[in-house]
Amino acid sequence: MFYFDLDTLFRSYNSLIKDDTITSSRIFKYSKLLKMVKKYENICSIIPVGFSIEERIIFKFQWGKGDFKIFIWSQMHGNETTGTKSMFDIFHFFSKEKNHDLVRFLRKKLTILFIPMLNPDGSEKFQRRNAVNIDLNRDAIRLQSPEIKILFHEIKKSNPHILFNLHDQKSIYNIGNKYFNPAILSFLSPSVEGDKKITDKRKKSMGLIYSIEKKMRGILPNIGSIGRFSDKLYPTATGDNFQKLGYPTILFEAGCLPKDTQKEIVRKYNTFSILLGFYFLSTKESNLEKEYKSYFSIPENKNNLFDKIYRKVQIEKGKYQFLVDIGIRIIEKFDPIQKNINLVSKIVDIGDLSHFFAYEDTIFNGKKFYRKRKKEGENFPEIGDQDLFNIF
Repeated sequence: MFYFDLDTLFRSYNSLIKDDTITSSRIFKYSKLLKMVKKYENICSIIPVGFSIEERIIFKFQWGKGDFKIFIWSQMHGNETTGTKSMFDIFHFFSKEKNHDLVRFLRKKLTILFIPMLNPDGSEKFQRRNAVNIDLNRDAIRLQSPEIKILFHEIKKSNPHILFNLHDQKSIYNIGNKYFNPAILSFLSPSVEGDKKITDKRKKSMGLIYSIEKKMRGILPNIGSIGRFSDKLYPTATGDNFQKLGYPTILFEAGCLPKDTQKEIVRKYNTFSILLGFYFLSTKESNLEKEYKSYFSIPENKNNLFDKIYRKVQIEKGKYQFLVDIGIRIIEKFDPIQKNINLVSKIVDIGDLSHFFAYEDTIFNGKKFYRKRKKEGENFPEIGDQDLFNIF
């Protein structure tokens, strides 16, 4: 059996795998996708499979000659670009290192079908939803959007053995309740409706997630871990419905790390989690179900993380004074004129946040809050305010 030397390859990411033509910008637009089509048409079969609402072509890439089919899609949410970048890192590796043992092994074992940008209209505006503001990940029942119709049609036509659904997750997820431990990556094997929530097909995706997570533990940084999303049923979600239809389905969620605002470090970890998925499907596919129970040993994500917390800040209204914590979240705003992302910090919680954690955590020990344009005797924050105040 071929051995995947993860440690060596991980150290060689920049030289062997990373596609340097993809910048660190979180934005990955349709014009960049067209360049990727040109770049990788020599190693892939690339065909148009339909059009978005605004008449942008949706492409499908096909690589490999193996019997086992993996169907992957990315950017069904237009502002979630890490999965797209990770897959093109992998294609760069496949193109540059054609004779690498791992590449030759995977080419023989697998056929990879990949839609890199399911939502090109949303991608153009760096927004989650499509051109008419439908969330493609909640349109699996009505199937109104042309983009989601294309996805269902292509999966039905190719009849793959497993599905990889690539996403980015928010910065709010922490692993555990004891200390700051952000989710670098998270995984989900979606639930199935009814009494039998763990079908044989779902067991395969659960076992694969555990195998990936177990191997990834050895290369995690000092801060950050891997989490598991709640398997709460979402009746209109694509993953839940594909799982229900009998396709083993995995959601890959690229998370966050401190001082990695462009998610370049997370991109690297995400890339290797996908590569490991390919490897395990090539080597132990028939045995993955046996480890499905270990899926539940992966700690579940906790929604207990802020981007910033200002702790023990004194606020006042009239004769009253209070000592509070102020929770801040950073919201990404796309500027359609400058074609860039502006970061806006807003207050989202006020009070006792002692059971929450933050990427930036500052203790003020009773220093006073002052906001601009304050009324006399009213030095207190409000939910929704921007982070445009002073503490001293």
